[in-house]
Amino acid sequence: AVGMSIDFGAMLRAPLTVALLLVGFVLLKSVVIYALARAVKIPYQERPVFTLLLAQGGEFAFVVFQAAAGAGALPGDMASLLIGAVALSMLCTPLLLVLLDRFVLPRFAATLRTPPEGEISEPQTAPVLIAGFGRYGQIVARVLLAQGIPATVLDHSVDILEVARTFGYRVFYGDATRLDLLRTAGAAQARVLVLAVDAPSASLKIAALAREHFPHLKIVARARDLTHWNELRDLGVEQVQREVFESSLVSARSVLQHMGLEAAETDALLARFRQHNIALADRMYPHHKDQARMIAVAREGRSQLAEQLAKEREERSLRSAQGTGYPGYGEDGGAMNPEDEQPLKNSSKISL
Repeated sequence: AVGMSIDFGAMLRAPLTVALLLVGFVLLKSVVIYALARAVKIPYQERPVFTLLLAQGGEFAFVVFQAAAGAGALPGDMASLLIGAVALSMLCTPLLLVLLDRFVLPRFAATLRTPPEGEISEPQTAPVLIAGFGRYGQIVARVLLAQGIPATVLDHSVDILEVARTFGYRVFYGDATRLDLLRTAGAAQARVLVLAVDAPSASLKIAALAREHFPHLKIVARARDLTHWNELRDLGVEQVQREVFESSLVSARSVLQHMGLEAAETDALLARFRQHNIALADRMYPHHKDQARMIAVAREGRSQLAEQLAKEREERSLRSAQGTGYPGYGEDGGAMNPEDEQPLKNSSKISL
């Protein structure tokens, strides 16, 4: 029924006006939709089709313009022209998609294949190679730069490269899962490879390439979870950090202090928990392909930790009553001797 409202006579009397309305309407809507697509991080190569599909008008516009004309808010002739422009936008969309597929997308794909400004093309010689410049890799890179240690940073996200350039960082465009790009990035000369990519599959592929072709590299890797941690260990990567482990301990420290525990008591408790958790992960690793055995080891470890902490709470209460300080601290409440801290430091090679 809404199609009956199209006044072809009005459209034929003012074809130029209809054409201008059509072009202006589609262009304006395309700009808004493309901006939204970029804001919600729709993949770069999908944005043209997404924009064109949604740039056409909708049938609801017929109802709105008719109602506006009936209420006297819009002249009848103008309402007819607007309805005609909306109808033409719907009619032209399939044709525009054909043109997009034939002429625009091939060039767009070629543009994507063409390395953007900042692509790694010349061989690099920095001692540190960082794969991934997201929320994890950025922190590592900033610490190295602050210390004056040069690093070659690779990332294959166009959006991340744009952000990096905005803040003045030099990040090369490249997919670190490609052996040729790892060579160009200087993996053969570098001393350390930092695996900071977000996808576990990409992380594992890069680790495998590095272990096979650049065995001299010391690999420091980010693990999203314990499964990823185990898979990296299977590849021979020893320095693996679970990405949320340390931040979770910091949050736990804040919670304990809000609950009334003193700072020294909290630090002793978390040091003990951290040491135990890292050791437990090492104990579970040989059984990670045997789920039943791994769960049994985990339960045994949790039980041991609970018993140990309960015993320390009793000792703490006794020491507090006697005024001799907290367990794990000296008689004056001071920190442990460096020799006592050594096991914890050694275990940091697995998770900082």
